[in-house]
Amino acid sequence: MTKPSKEPLRGDAAWKAAKKAVSDRNEAAYARGRRDKVSRNAEHAAKRFAEERHSNQNLPSQPHV
Repeated sequence: MTKPSKEPLRGDAAWKAAKKAVSDRNEAAYARGRRDKVSRNAEHAAKRFAEERHSNQNLPSQPHV
C-alpha cells in the first residue's frame, strides 16, 4: 500500500470522498432521528397511560345486584 500523502484528493477520488462524507452524515442524522422518535413515542405512551389511569380512577362504581 502507498502512504497517504499530504496533498488533497483530486478528481474522482475527491468526488468519492465527498460522496462518502455526505452519506456518513446522512446515516448519522437518520440514526439520531430514529433515537429521537423512539424517545418521543415512549414519552407520549407514558403520558397517555398515566392519563388513562387517572381517568379510570374517577369512574363510578357498579351497584351490587
